[in-house]
Amino acid sequence: MLAYQVEVVVAPMEQPLSYGVPSHLLPIIRPLSRVMVPLQKRQVMAFCLNAPYPSQTTKLKPIADALDDIACLPPELLAFFEKAAAYYQTPLGRFLEQALPAGLGKLQGQGSRSHKSQSLVELAGNGVWNEDFPPQLYIIRHILEQNGPLWLPRLKELFPRAAYWLPRMEKQGLVKISRHVLLRQISGEFIQPEAAPAALSLQQQAALESIRPAIVAAEFKSFLLHGVTGSGKTEVYLGACQEALALGKTALILVPEISLCLRLQGILQQRLGAEQVAVLHSGLSAAERYSQWVALASGRAKVALGARSAVFAPLANLGVICVDEEQDEAYKQEDRVRYNGRDLALLRGQEQGCPVVLGSATPALGTFYLACEGRHRLLAMPGRVYDLPLPRMELIDLRATPRLLGGFLSERLFAELKAAKSRGRQSILFLNRRGFAPAIICAKCGTKIFCPACSLSLTWHAQRRKLICHLCGCQRPLPAHCQSCQSPAEHFKHLGLGTEAVEEKLKELAPELRLARLDRDTAASPEQLGGILRRVLNQEVDVLIGTQMLSKGHHFPNLTLVGVLLADQGLNQPDFRASERAYTLLTQVAGRAGRQYEQGLVLVQTFNPQHHAIQAAVMHDEAGFYQQELEERRALGYPPFGRLISIRVEAGQEEAARQAAERLGEHLRQAVDKLRLRAQVLGPAPAPVAKVKHRWRYYLLIKAGNAKQAASVLRLGAFRLGAPAGVSLTVDVDPLQLL
Repeated sequence: MLAYQVEVVVAPMEQPLSYGVPSHLLPIIRPLSRVMVPLQKRQVMAFCLNAPYPSQTTKLKPIADALDDIACLPPELLAFFEKAAAYYQTPLGRFLEQALPAGLGKLQGQGSRSHKSQSLVELAGNGVWNEDFPPQLYIIRHILEQNGPLWLPRLKELFPRAAYWLPRMEKQGLVKISRHVLLRQISGEFIQPEAAPAALSLQQQAALESIRPAIVAAEFKSFLLHGVTGSGKTEVYLGACQEALALGKTALILVPEISLCLRLQGILQQRLGAEQVAVLHSGLSAAERYSQWVALASGRAKVALGARSAVFAPLANLGVICVDEEQDEAYKQEDRVRYNGRDLALLRGQEQGCPVVLGSATPALGTFYLACEGRHRLLAMPGRVYDLPLPRMELIDLRATPRLLGGFLSERLFAELKAAKSRGRQSILFLNRRGFAPAIICAKCGTKIFCPACSLSLTWHAQRRKLICHLCGCQRPLPAHCQSCQSPAEHFKHLGLGTEAVEEKLKELAPELRLARLDRDTAASPEQLGGILRRVLNQEVDVLIGTQMLSKGHHFPNLTLVGVLLADQGLNQPDFRASERAYTLLTQVAGRAGRQYEQGLVLVQTFNPQHHAIQAAVMHDEAGFYQQELEERRALGYPPFGRLISIRVEAGQEEAARQAAERLGEHLRQAVDKLRLRAQVLGPAPAPVAKVKHRWRYYLLIKAGNAKQAASVLRLGAFRLGAPAGVSLTVDVDPLQLL
């Protein structure tokens, strides 16, 4: 008879299920424990929603097994996950599965017990030694007295028969044997050791003094740490973490990209101790992520550093959360569960009672607006650490430039690159497009080479001799003939250029310059990325060519010149955030220049020098830019003055996708009328990239005054009608991309 029961959730089911709890599992079942349960003639992983409680029935199926010896998620996070899943319109079980690192979330039947652990053997003080004991026991005692506690493999090296005698010794209380999950060292070589400053600047001290009371009081407060590039926001994060650790609490630091993890990891481990810091990001292997997760879950590591998924780190007694570059769209996950790591950091701070520090030189428009409204406390850091002014920015009007060297470089910018080299300084050339050429066209008939699976032209990567789709990853060699007119490949022409072409042509223009390229092709792994950054920091590179990967967070002391090759990229996208993205990217990449030794220079090449986003970035007119953007958003009801939910309808046939989208749109409009909501249902309309991976895509957009109204439209029965066979629906709350 099963005297206890528990409720569990299984991905992707909406409702919880009840199961009996066998007596031997009672001590280890707690909220958010992972268990295996029988469901429809198979066993599946589930998450417990409560502790076992007395059951009123004997008809419940029993839990088959518990998966975790230690809690993979702290029970105190249950309310956080419930609220997050409800907000993002996702079943709780699926959201919990998403939260776990690779190697843990998809285990079916084997949990932490399947991962390597090791026994530590040490002498116990409660045993009584007897002269009649076999001599082998005295040999083991002597070894442990001489060496202290030993891992079992080392003890077996010193005495091969140790494993045979240890159970008897443990039973008689002569030794203590404890098992520990093996933690792999993943930090590797630091990019560059950075010593602590002799003292914080006055503005850094003021910011930290504002945050400290909330850490001490275990009180949720949100702060916008608005510091210009080079103002030293990292030291404020570090000081906040040290405050939390001194009080016996834990800390969480989020960064948008792996590249920023590398630098921060070295700094944190130097200042706080290597064993205190665990790192979580997708650049680690499954085993590495698992070992870091266990270090946090077991309490052996106190500080979690990572990209967006680290917001789920298993930290109890959380003291502070810091979100660096809070404006970055990389915090938004664009597949599976479409959450925003920054927004979940704020929710987690509310649920665990700790302050959340949002840091940025270019805050997201919504964050800036909330700070102006008093929802976030504004901590301003308007000066750079080394008392250097912000870089001088100049426009180069490409419409009035008669000659571009290599097709991309003005004579002024070329001269400044050489001048920086002659002074022993370094430069950046920024172009937010990787590959050699974004498109290949037949000069005879004008036909582009498109991806067979997507409605997007293939990008030519010359070094790999491949045409690659940057959406689905399709790769193919350059065809020998045009598919339309059969003209030979000699008639193919490159349209546009990417970072690979810039690197190749600059080598021809100035072979004396030492070049490096930083984009997703050259930095596909943390090791490759770290190698490039170390070369720059060791001054083995004169010009670093790259995409937005180099635009934020990096500190290159010797870098004084930034050249933006084409500032117009992205301005003409059909997206109300296009201007904000352009302003942010320009300001961030400009901030890499002149951070330590002398004022930097930023040359911005553009065909549209009068655009307000470009003008604001060049003039450092942040207030004017935000004011204009907020006025436009307010007039149109776009965020932060309204909320959006997008619904993507996909099918293998375009007509099936269109019909399903039209039917759904009509039902949603009926829901708006029935509820009399201040909301609109826009569309359906074909996606800007209409076909991806052989599936046609249409979008609907729910536009409402607040998140509750938008969710009400979605939750009404109309949406739950389901989709026809072969049609899929994807819901994105607070979307950032509509591709």
